[in-house]
Amino acid sequence: MDYIPDWDKRKERLSAFWENEIIDRCCVAITEPRKINNSKLDDLFRLPVSKEDKLIYWTDGEVILKRNRALMENTLFLGESYPHINLNLGASGHAGFFKGAKFQFEESVWFFPIDLDWEKDEIEFDSNSFLYTTLIKLARYLVSESHGSFIIANPFISGDADALSHLRGSANLLMDLAEGAGYIHKAMKKIQSAWIDTINVLYSILGDNNDGGLAVGGFQTWGKGKHACSQCDMSVMISPDHFKEYFFPYLKKQIKSVDIGFYHFDGIEQIRFLDKLLSIDELRAIQWQAVEGQPSPVEYIPYLRRIQEAKKGLIIPAKPNEVEKLMANLSSMGLYMLVNARDEDEASMVLKTVCKFTHE
Repeated sequence: MDYIPDWDKRKERLSAFWENEIIDRCCVAITEPRKINNSKLDDLFRLPVSKEDKLIYWTDGEVILKRNRALMENTLFLGESYPHINLNLGASGHAGFFKGAKFQFEESVWFFPIDLDWEKDEIEFDSNSFLYTTLIKLARYLVSESHGSFIIANPFISGDADALSHLRGSANLLMDLAEGAGYIHKAMKKIQSAWIDTINVLYSILGDNNDGGLAVGGFQTWGKGKHACSQCDMSVMISPDHFKEYFFPYLKKQIKSVDIGFYHFDGIEQIRFLDKLLSIDELRAIQWQAVEGQPSPVEYIPYLRRIQEAKKGLIIPAKPNEVEKLMANLSSMGLYMLVNARDEDEASMVLKTVCKFTHE
């Protein structure tokens, strides 16, 4: 693999992480943007103005490859971090794989409610839809260009409930949950089926390039076999009873459908679902996300310990000055910290800290 000298060792540590084991130290992904050619990078990543150019920005393989290669060439990857390109066509973007899907390319891919009589008609997966065919085309193109020189990471299709909120509209879906609408389970089954089929297809395309596995680039994870992230971001707006009845069964099945699955825990509002999530035997880890405006993970050590006590791994974005405190209060077994450093000296300091304070 290009840009890093020891990918085999990094894979070994990541594989140990999923088993709550340590090879030589706990896992840490440290990235540092090298201050070279920043103006060039700014130009490549600047969102165009016109609708036509935005379409090219998001869907043209050559354009995507060019800007991401420039980013990889100007990034220092330490610890378990790795060079990668995300297949990014929107968060919970598998909503766009269904007939009638409405979306718009902006700074992200925005989705809008579809026209459907939800109580009479069912959503229908469309293998000829623009976003699905574009995803498969991009995956194949990047494999043909990579030759194993970088990882091609999963698209952001983590949340089935979040995809349903795209298709129905979040306000409408919340009202439907309150009223016990009959279509919800049918729609969730259809969305989950599309998710599982998409992961299977992507594994058949990406597996060889990714050394027999899949990757979640946003969280710097890699796992042998079919590896994916699950989430339910919209759960922060619903009750535990609605979560248990309408969304948890599909999360559980989704995690069981892959070889290595983890859950993106988006904000402290999800604490009320933590015990339910930890009851899933096949769940390998929780990715704890401190969303904007919420306290640092170091303020939630008792909950983080509860996750480790349930024999689940922890993936935690951390600031450089938080690393030592997290390591002092948590087991290094099954601990993976994601750190952005300001410069090479700070990146090296973080790695030294992790090596020094690793313990069982």
